[in-house]
Formats: sequence, structure tokens, C-alpha cells
Amino acid sequence: MKLKFNVKGIASALTVMVVFLVFSAFFGAVAAIGGVTMAVGVAVASPTSQAEATGGTEYNETTEYIDMKDVQRKVELYKPYQTPIISLLSANKKGTCNSWEKKYFAIDSRGLDTTVTSATTLSGNSTTLVVADASFFTLNNTVFFPITGATLVATGSRTLMGIITAIPAANTITVLLVNPGESLSASDFTGVACRRGGSALNPKAASTGSWAMMPEPDFNYTQSFMEQVDIEDFQEKMKKQVDWNIADMKRGAIDDFKLQLERTWLNGAKSVSNVLIDGQTQRIYTAGGFLQDTGIPVSADVSLSTMTEKTLNGLMKDIFTGNNGMKSRFLLGGADFMEALANVTADKKYILSKETNVKLGLDFVRLVSVFGTLDVCYYEQLDLLGREKDALVIDKSNIATADLYPFNIRAIDQKTSGIAKVTSSAIEQTSTMLIKNKKTHRIILGV
Repeated sequence: MKLKFNVKGIASALTVMVVFLVFSAFFGAVAAIGGVTMAVGVAVASPTSQAEATGGTEYNETTEYIDMKDVQRKVELYKPYQTPIISLLSANKKGTCNSWEKKYFAIDSRGLDTTVTSATTLSGNSTTLVVADASFFTLNNTVFFPITGATLVATGSRTLMGIITAIPAANTITVLLVNPGESLSASDFTGVACRRGGSALNPKAASTGSWAMMPEPDFNYTQSFMEQVDIEDFQEKMKKQVDWNIADMKRGAIDDFKLQLERTWLNGAKSVSNVLIDGQTQRIYTAGGFLQDTGIPVSADVSLSTMTEKTLNGLMKDIFTGNNGMKSRFLLGGADFMEALANVTADKKYILSKETNVKLGLDFVRLVSVFGTLDVCYYEQLDLLGREKDALVIDKSNIATADLYPFNIRAIDQKTSGIAKVTSSAIEQTSTMLIKNKKTHRIILGV
């Protein structure tokens, strides 16, 4: 008996078997992923962590997992409130210099008053006085002393006056008193103000002695500031979470560069030094700043814990009187000083008022007194120097900068020279600050 094969039948059977195997494999895989036991196949547990799902056994921060990390892509840079001195200087005309040492005149008006430190015994109504500063007096100047009293000045006089008859030595004047009282003595002059009046000459006089005070010379060193930024070619082409390139690096470096200038104008010490760096002696100049300038008057030991309206008015009087500065100035204070200032209660609006004032892009609180106006701003840089209790008063009209080499961004070509495959730029400025009319500024030291 011969066996006959039905080719069509065999093909149909094979097709059914293949379809069955495919569906079995599919549902088995679904069962394994879901962790569900089905009628056909073996139950398979799901991964218990992302690490296992991606083939790892322990958590590794550098390994990429299923979930993406949430990245804040905006990069914050420095704020203009960190550099108010530069903001004040930017509104003034910039000077130039052609040397590492910039000389200038701290021009001041002729003085009006000084203080008597000692006096000689009166002889024929004449006495010789040692004063703090006699540079603005000339012969025949009249001078006034706030000395009153029935027996200290002549009857009918309300203040003591004299005429300068000689200037025998530095800061020494001989005065003929025109209306002394019978009990006036040398001890009555110690610590008393001596105020300059008009000249009193005889009818034949055709000229007077020239007054000695000339604009006081001062100087500051010019400091070379520089900051360099580099980015490798490959680094610039790499995909990044933050779109950060050489332009962004320049922006960040410029803001940091401004901060360097600000801190130098605040606390720099004027010096010239020979420094050994990398085996070579280099001559380095550093510019002086506000806190290091001994010519600026200081209000020391100002109690912040007991600051009152009376204390504040006394400060305003010290700041605005006895000099020829502007009647509107700026105060930059540390955190503790600003807190004490904010706690002062002022009921007399004509003496003190508080209001917001925007100048040079900065918000100031305005203090108004009968002596002058202060635009007040919190100054973070004082805190960073550990001077939270201190403050600076700046007369903007009497500060300036001068450049030996103005602000510039210079490209550095390292590629064609074969040094490195990088894009480089140098941010640079060689500059100094000039503090004029030093009595119009003030340093306040709080306790």
C-alpha cells in the first residue's frame, strides 16, 4: 500500500503551529513583564529598581537611568547692587593717566575754622595760640571765638574777637584781642573754635600777605586688573544641559571683574611692592580705597543699640557741616547699621523723612534733615569684610577714576601659535580712583 502525502495539508498544519508558537511567545512575554501568572508559561518577577532595569546593581549618580534629572538651566550672575561705588563713579567724567602713580590735587575751599589746642598767658591783651590748622589765615585777619560771659568779654560784646598780628610758626598765630573781659585767661581758649573773619587793614595798606593754603597734593597708584576666560573647542561643541559658551563665560567674568574693582575702591591699600612670582621679581602697584584713606573724617564708636533721632541728627550735622560738599550725598551701610537706622522713629517730618528714591538704577531710602539729604542703600560688601556695623558717606561730586588702560576685552590667539586648541579672551583695565575734598566724605564706625 502506497502512502500519499498531501502537501497542501502539511503546509496548513505548519502554518497553524507557527501562529500558535508566536502567540504563545507574545503572551508569555507579557505575563513575564507584568509579573502575572498565566495558564501557560512561568511567572517572572519585575525589576525592583531603576538600577536593575538598566542593568546596574547599585545606585550610581553618574549612570543614566529611566527618569531624567530636572535641571534649572538659568545661570544667575552677580547683581548691580553689589557694586554701588562703581555705579556712583560711572556717572562722573573719567580721567586719564600716563604713569603708575597718578598725582592730583584734593582741591578744597579756604578753611573757615579750626580748634585751639593751647594758649600762652595774655600779655597786653595779646596771646599766642596753637591751632589745629593755621594754613588759611593771613596777617590782619580777624578771628572770632565762641567765648561769652559778663567777665570774659567786654561789656556790651556778645562774642570775643581778635586780629592776627603774627604767624610765628606752623599752626601758630599771635592774636591781639580787641574786646577781652577782665577775667579772661589762657585756659579759656583750650579746645575752643577759632573762626576766620574778614581782614582789617590800616588806611595806607596796598596789599596783604598771601594766604598759605594751596590745593593739597595727593596721589594714588594705578592698579592693573585682568581676568582671562578659556573654552576648549571640543568643550564648546559638546551638547550641554545649559547652553553655555564663550559669550556666557565672558558675561560672568565681566560681572566678577566689576566686583574686583568695587572691592578695591572700597578697601584697597595704596602700595608698591617687589614680589617674587614664578622665580621672577615683579613690581606690583595696588590702588587705595575709601576705608584705607586716612584723610577721610571718621565718626567712631557710634552706638547702634541706642541710636535715636537725636543720634542721627548729630551724625547728619557732622557729615554736612564744616566742609563745602554737596547737600545731597550717599550713605552705604552694612546690615547692622541699616537695621539700627530702620529702627529709628522720627516724628518730626521736617527733620527726618523716609521715602524711596531711585538713582543710577539703585533703590535708595532718602533721609532728609535741615543739614542735608542722604540717599541710603544697604551695602553687602561691608558685610563680606566683617564690617556689618559700619557705613560710608560718599560725596559723588568729589570722586573720580582715571584710566591708564581703559576697560577692554582682548582676544588671545592660542590656536595659530600652536599653544592650545582653545578660544581665549582677556578682560582688562588699568585704573585708579581719586578721592577729592576728603572732608566731604565720612567713615562711620558702629559699635
